[in-house]
Amino acid sequence: MNMAGSARASHWKKGVPGITALPLFFVGLAIFGTLSFLPSGSTGVGYAAKPANPVKWTYTTGNTIFSPPALGSDESIYISSTDTYLYALDPGGKLIWKQKIGPLKHVTLMKSAPVIARDGTIYVGSTDYHLYAVTSKGELKWRYKAGREVQSSPILATDGTIYFGSEDGYFYAVDPAGRLKWRHLIGGSVQDPTVGKDGVIYLGSEEGILYAFQPNGELKWRFKADSRLAPPTLGLDGAIYVGSTDGYLYSISPDGKERWKFRTVQAVASAPTVGPDGVIYVGSSDGPLYALEPNGKLKWKFLVKSIINSTPRIGPDGKIFVGSNDGFLYAFSP
Repeated sequence: MNMAGSARASHWKKGVPGITALPLFFVGLAIFGTLSFLPSGSTGVGYAAKPANPVKWTYTTGNTIFSPPALGSDESIYISSTDTYLYALDPGGKLIWKQKIGPLKHVTLMKSAPVIARDGTIYVGSTDYHLYAVTSKGELKWRYKAGREVQSSPILATDGTIYFGSEDGYFYAVDPAGRLKWRHLIGGSVQDPTVGKDGVIYLGSEEGILYAFQPNGELKWRFKADSRLAPPTLGLDGAIYVGSTDGYLYSISPDGKERWKFRTVQAVASAPTVGPDGVIYVGSSDGPLYALEPNGKLKWKFLVKSIINSTPRIGPDGKIFVGSNDGFLYAFSP
């Protein structure tokens, strides 16, 4: 254990059932999803915890919450659960509405996180092969059918285009009316994409290839790693950071060249987070949370003693929060 990392973890850690989704922050609360095992089976629980204080509220869905929540402009909280419903909660954790977004089939695979457009439309993928568009009132707007399950979380471009991947091996671009703009065959499972300021879209594949696409669907470049890639994250200088099951975190330049790679020993299954100072935070299945300088040098690490499969999140006060399979939400200073 790195002693600097140990000191940074002294703020607090909150014990709850296994944390399966990264937290969302607003008005001083950390909101995150977990998996609870009850006598009747597994359920998903949404927690709202105030740092260093007891849990403020919980909301229980019918099954696991694998994906992070989304926050609307009116502070409504949107959660997708593997019980095949999209939930809207008020800031106090009370149900506003819920909308069915798929059949009760292969629900344990449903991991798509909701994303909210400027007009309030919520987009989320489902295991019934569809991308759903739901209004802020909970009404179905439209749905677009892909070739297989939509497990990747959609992302929005500034022009309203929705990008998402499907288990059919295709990466899709759909307009705000639900019409296909283009699609590109990636092959295998497609991870969550991210979009740069210039509109370039980046995504990883289970074949270990990082793709960069122009907004019109033209392939800009591709970078090959040795194993399956996690979702990428963009750095302050345009660098692309992406982890792999080969046990490395890669730093890729905007033109597709490798800058450096950092060895984490075990697989990196979640996206890293970049702080306002450019420091990169990433967890791995060997337990530690790593903090890396922009040049790839280790700043500190903290051994959590359990798998970290959720993406770290930086709170309003600059603290770094990350959930672990040991059932704790950890808080670190930068």
